[in-house]
Amino acid sequence: MPGSRGESSTTSSPVAGSGRTAPRRTQQERTAQAERALLDAAAELIAQRGVDRTSLAEVGVRAGYSRGLVNHHFGSKAALLERLARDTQERFAATVTARITESHEDAVDTLTRMVHDYLTALVDYQAAARAFFVMWSGAIPGESALRSSFAANDELFRQGVEVILRDGQQSHTVDADLDPAAAALVIVGMLRGMGAQYLIGPEDFDLPAAIAAGERFVRRGVAPDERR
Repeated sequence: MPGSRGESSTTSSPVAGSGRTAPRRTQQERTAQAERALLDAAAELIAQRGVDRTSLAEVGVRAGYSRGLVNHHFGSKAALLERLARDTQERFAATVTARITESHEDAVDTLTRMVHDYLTALVDYQAAARAFFVMWSGAIPGESALRSSFAANDELFRQGVEVILRDGQQSHTVDADLDPAAAALVIVGMLRGMGAQYLIGPEDFDLPAAIAAGERFVRRGVAPDERR
């Protein structure tokens, strides 16, 4: 029976109109596909309902699988949330991370482009962005299971910005009197706050104007006087 648990990973099936056969997906590929579908479904549900109102059974149904498949793959809701936290952090921050680690621009240009990339990612990756912020806010309680994951993510974000600022001070494109660690905290806080406000009320949020203001704020805040 196609799709049954006993299906061999080496069995081939006809390719329509070609007279050839295509290899069946391996067990590893099927597992990866199922986990991807479950994570996407969990992100959609959490973005819509929040963490507490999302059940494992609903995640399985939304993904098109059985109600018990989430337990089979992740073991518990806490484990699913931990994996989803890492996944949304990686997916939502991919563009921003690339900007931090691969840019050959000067520090101020890198940071202003980072503001643009971060805020436009809210539109480009809405489900992942909303799920990220829902879980990020859920990490605030002292006993939250998500707290350590999101605290570590925020720390890495701040460290990345701090490295850019310190490099800019070395190349004289960032104000030498600036405290890089404190400035990184302010920049990351600005982006997190703007992101949360946009997701709460996008209909009242002028995103292009906010991006322009954020870029201007960063440029004036970190550049030497002659470059502001």
